[in-house]
Amino acid sequence: MSEHFPPPGRQPDQQGPTPPYQQPRPREGERADVAVPGDDSNDQTRTLGDVRQEPWFPFHGFPAPAPPATTPNVWPATAAGHEPTRPLPGVAGPLPQAEPGNAWASTPPGPRQQAPAWTPMPPPGAGAPLAHFSQQRPPRVPWVPVVVLSLLLGLGGGAAGALLVDAANGDNRPSATTGNQPPPQEREQGPTGPTSPDVAQSPVVAVADKVLPSVVSLEIKGSGSGVTGSGFVYDEDGHVVTNNHVIEPAVDGGDITVSFPDGREVTASIVGRSPSYDLAVIKVEPQAGVSPVTLGSSEAVQVGQSVVAIGSPLGFNATVTAGIISATQRPVKAGGEGETSYINALQTDAAINPGNSGGPLADLSGRVIGVNSAIATLDSSADEQAGNIGVGFSIPIDQVVHTVEQIIETGHAEYPVIGARVRTAGQGSGGARVEEISADSPAADAGLQDGDVITAVNGDGVSDGVELIVKIRSFEPGETITIKARRGGQSRSYDVVLGKEIG
Repeated sequence: MSEHFPPPGRQPDQQGPTPPYQQPRPREGERADVAVPGDDSNDQTRTLGDVRQEPWFPFHGFPAPAPPATTPNVWPATAAGHEPTRPLPGVAGPLPQAEPGNAWASTPPGPRQQAPAWTPMPPPGAGAPLAHFSQQRPPRVPWVPVVVLSLLLGLGGGAAGALLVDAANGDNRPSATTGNQPPPQEREQGPTGPTSPDVAQSPVVAVADKVLPSVVSLEIKGSGSGVTGSGFVYDEDGHVVTNNHVIEPAVDGGDITVSFPDGREVTASIVGRSPSYDLAVIKVEPQAGVSPVTLGSSEAVQVGQSVVAIGSPLGFNATVTAGIISATQRPVKAGGEGETSYINALQTDAAINPGNSGGPLADLSGRVIGVNSAIATLDSSADEQAGNIGVGFSIPIDQVVHTVEQIIETGHAEYPVIGARVRTAGQGSGGARVEEISADSPAADAGLQDGDVITAVNGDGVSDGVELIVKIRSFEPGETITIKARRGGQSRSYDVVLGKEIG
């Protein structure tokens, strides 16, 4: 027969005797008629300081096994399925041992102790042995190795992250060991020496490597004057192309010294020249290891395309500058003292200075598309040497080839004419005014007269005399062109067969 335990919060039935677990606890100073097992003393009271207390336990008459003697300060555990009770705080020694078959002994609570919370006990004879728990100290966590390992992992992760960011962004920041210098990079061998991989990506580098070995520097000494300029090797026979105004001081007796990029210097002789196109051809003995340039075509040149100018500006040999084509078919008057050249030029913003004259203008494939000839300058005094302002002019290579081939073959060049003298300065944009018509000239044969204003050639407008001359010289002698002229307020077209002159 088992005892009945009411659920928590429910008042027990008032009929019958009061169960032991509902008996009130003796108050302080009173004696309790409770026998303490294992104690033969008649005085069952215990005194703690000035307070007199009785040993008391709520479950009298319930036999229970004695708690293990080796487990100090531990209350008996509950039956299976119930949480064991915790050791009482402040208890200095082991609990009193209980005799088999007798009720448990209890140590009265001390001044700082609280009575243990009421916990239902299993009825006698439930069959399940009571479990006993011992108080064990939890194992210590080795904090020092954990902290050290965490720091190492954090530092390793940060370093790995930094490496990944540098690899993704291509970070080339200076290293701490080299100050402001970038870290050393593996260098590759280029055609002219070691080059950085980043620098080698510039197309100008390839153009310089290809064209520079064929570009020469010229030093001309004439009667009382000396100039410097540039040129380039035209063919395998040692012909060098330059400007007429560069070699002009040596025409009546002078010396021409040709310097190659590798330092070799040789003398040259004049083959022929064309003041009308500002072109000249000189000749040197063929040099070992020196190849002619690759020629391109000026007909396909487009405004905005990149170009490279190479020469010896102001005496600085083998100088490379880059820019773009700013305009095409730009009428320009150039030439030296006493001789005037009219060029249907390519305009570029690549830096061209005195000394660049006669040097090549190349495209990004390393093909020569023009010969640098003139620059536009701001007003300066007669004793000042003008410099580059970003407006340079080159003779188109198609015109260069045509004229140079004539010079190499005959020693001179021919150019087309109409047999009329026109005003080239101080005229507005209304056209080219004819000042004089030569007798028996192509212009006279076509019916043009003095005072006529030529406004177009083959349908292309003409704004002044320079533009008219440039347009006429873009044709060949013997070709027929159509000239539109205005006379007395009326316009008329004339067919003119071009004549020729040498120069």
